[in-house]
Amino acid sequence: MKYAVKSNIGKRVHNEDSYLLPDGYGPPFLFAVADGMGGHAAGAVASKLIVDGLSEISSSLEIDRAVEQLKNAVGRVNLQVYESAEDDVSLRGMGSALVCALVSGDRFVAANVGDSRMYHFDGETLSRVTTDHSFVEQLVLQGIITEEDARVHPQRNIITRAVGIYPVVDVDVFERTWAAGDVLMLCSDGLHGALTEAEIAEALRSDLPLEELCDGFVQTALDHGGTDNITLILIRCEEDDVK
Repeated sequence: MKYAVKSNIGKRVHNEDSYLLPDGYGPPFLFAVADGMGGHAAGAVASKLIVDGLSEISSSLEIDRAVEQLKNAVGRVNLQVYESAEDDVSLRGMGSALVCALVSGDRFVAANVGDSRMYHFDGETLSRVTTDHSFVEQLVLQGIITEEDARVHPQRNIITRAVGIYPVVDVDVFERTWAAGDVLMLCSDGLHGALTEAEIAEALRSDLPLEELCDGFVQTALDHGGTDNITLILIRCEEDDVK
């Protein structure tokens, strides 16, 4: 397995995104992208609390128990963020979107809260694994607006779930398989809000190294006028991973 990461402040004052890469042990391997919110750098506090909390338990995760374990892990970091905000008035209202994935062999289990996403590219087709918890996603699912409408909707940044806002959080979990050559992308909305899925798929069809792909995605998002923080992780399955 190979992976690469890129995080860019965009045109914001603070980079409130955080990410988690494997610590060298495994499999399974845990990855995460957290997109903080709350203003005055509180979002950066929230996202860092989340990835630090996930890092602490990453070595205890098992792919066969990943659905239950990821839900419990996100629940624990959610309560930690919530209690930290309750204890410090300057952090009140902080929270974060989150997408994470536990990868082992030909399997992966993803979890998300909010509008950070995971995509799966099989060499030709890009599919979105996660579902956004956002106002515009609800409109799309109800057939009120299209995906293209959602990209430019004035309320596209309103999310309906976030880690740390309430003492309990509802987490979506997805189990999938992948094969050698497949690529997973975890990203904040600063990336997927600036690029279409067709543009993402086209770039992933190239033979560029993952590091160059990450750089290219960030630059394209900036060139498209993206102003938000931009963070993405690319993970590619190798032959040895699925033997």
